[in-house]
Amino acid sequence: MENAIRKFLAHLHDARGSAENTILAYRADLKQFNIVIVSHAGGPVRPEYLSKILLDIYMEWLAAQGYRPATISRKVSAIRSFLDYLVMYEGLPLRNLESGLRSAPAPRQRPRVLTVEQVAALLSAPEQSQSPRALRDAAILAMLYATGLRAAEIVQINVDDLDLNKRGVKCDHGYRLLKLGKAGACIEKYLKDGRPHLARYPEEKGLFLNQRGRKLSRQGLWLIVKRWAREAGLDKDVSPYTLRHTLAHHLLNEGKSPQEVQHLLGLKSPNSIRVFNKIPSE
Repeated sequence: MENAIRKFLAHLHDARGSAENTILAYRADLKQFNIVIVSHAGGPVRPEYLSKILLDIYMEWLAAQGYRPATISRKVSAIRSFLDYLVMYEGLPLRNLESGLRSAPAPRQRPRVLTVEQVAALLSAPEQSQSPRALRDAAILAMLYATGLRAAEIVQINVDDLDLNKRGVKCDHGYRLLKLGKAGACIEKYLKDGRPHLARYPEEKGLFLNQRGRKLSRQGLWLIVKRWAREAGLDKDVSPYTLRHTLAHHLLNEGKSPQEVQHLLGLKSPNSIRVFNKIPSE
């Protein structure tokens, strides 16, 4: 990726005659983009392996940092220009990825940390109803807090990724098995009494389905979290990232080491806890 970024910046200078300040800004934004996706992937990412899920993760990370909308727009513009370059001058089939660069929510403050009582209120909010969608939502909230997975990762989980005998879910193409803990019971109830009522297509393998019977989208998951946060009396800033951030803090407060939390969150770099969550490290 770094070599492709250097070639793109050279193209801006030589072919487009871009101003030096523009090139410096693009260099900083693309370096940041590369750091974020490398931290998620656990190593260098070749340009041809860029994917929508990596762009989703970067957009969620941007939304969590408290940047102003104008700053996010500038950073997204840099990524979009880089993708255009890879398509037009490097011949990579990445044109459809730009759809993943929609504007993301941009809170001015960093994600809040919920108290144990607030988490309990949020997770129990859907339990007032036993409808298929309420069972789905209860399972989603429980899994978010139990695993620390990102919204983009949760919606990609298939039924076959579950290992209910071990009360776990396979992540990173099966390389990690995350324990579901108390979330296991919610997921089993959803599989028994919720998902069968939402499923319309036998070939659909997604775990969490929308009302049309297809795999839930990342945006749909965000809306689910915000809906039940309101029901639980929490403010509008609660998001899937809030639960990930909260889990990390709760685990550290319980005595888990930064290295253990880093492993649970799937962050490979020793600095990833600081980069992604701003959690103090040893």
